[in-house]
Order: sequence, then structure tokens, then C-alpha cells
Amino acid sequence: MIVVGILEPRPSDANGDGPSALASAISRRAAATGARTEIVGVAPIGTAGDRLLAGLAAAGVGHATVIRSGAAGIEAADLDLALRYLPDVRVVALVAPSAALVEAALAASAWSGGPVLLIGPLDADAARLAEAAEPAPIVLEPPAHDPDDAFAGVVAALATRLDAGEDPAGAWHSTVSHLALELT
Repeated sequence: MIVVGILEPRPSDANGDGPSALASAISRRAAATGARTEIVGVAPIGTAGDRLLAGLAAAGVGHATVIRSGAAGIEAADLDLALRYLPDVRVVALVAPSAALVEAALAASAWSGGPVLLIGPLDADAARLAEAAEPAPIVLEPPAHDPDDAFAGVVAALATRLDAGEDPAGAWHSTVSHLALELT
């Protein structure tokens, strides 16, 4: 199972370029591979949230742990509860996470054994936690502009390979090798 992203609807996402758009794109791409994919986070109350969740469900993305609220993001305690509710988690991918969310994901990784992907930008506290973690999480920085969701595809491919049990170095090598083949 893959938990992809923390869905945090923000006003800056109105044009589809922000963190919640990236979390949705990664989760949709992972689900398209046939991997069981769950998204954790906050969806707005009302028709906008209904459309968002219906679109994720249609793409095969589970959202049993999405909170319907006007909140700006998910709390670390909610992430911890979601990860306990989804005990088969192999990979946790966090999009633009706070230090508290990084800490919760790393703690879950310690008991689940699954790798953690941190998709930046990371604030200084989150970066310090990532640097001190053992095993180290995989940290990826999204491009400033990605109209074709190519970065989401790379993250989804990497997460899917990790979820299938590949070691991080092998999963990374397979992912970038596949990209090189697609570009030629």
C-alpha cells in the first residue's frame, strides 16, 4: 500500500500549481499503475471537496483518512492516526511537509519498516529531522513549473517500486533508467 501526499487545499492551488495539486497528481499516477493508493489530508467542505474526492475515487485513490474541514492542513496527530488506521503502509510520501508531519512519518516508518519520501520544499526544522533520520528518507524537490505532471510521474514510479519491495537504490536506478528510455 502507498500513502501518497498530504492533501492540503490552499487558496494558491486555485490554478492547480500548488502542493495539493501535486499530491493529487502523484496519487492518481500511482493508482494508475495498479498499486493500492491512499491519500491522507484535508478536503474542503462543500461541492469543491465533493468534486475533489469523487475525482480521486474515480482514479482509484482511496481517501478513507481524508478529513472534511476548513482547516489549512492536517495535524501530526491526525497523520499518526491515519497511518495506524492503514497498518499495511509500505511507503509514505509527504508533499511540502511541516516538521511535525515529517516527525510523525519517520516514527511510523520506524515501526513499519517502510521508506519515507519527502517532496520539498522543506523548512529548516523538517530538513534537520530528515538529515538526522536513520534510515534517511528520500528527499525530492519538485520543479518550479511542471505542466505535464512529469515530476508526479517520477515520484509515483519511485513510490510504486518501493511499495513492491525494491530497495531504495534499486528503485531509484530503475525509475531513472526507465525515464532515460522514454526520452530517447
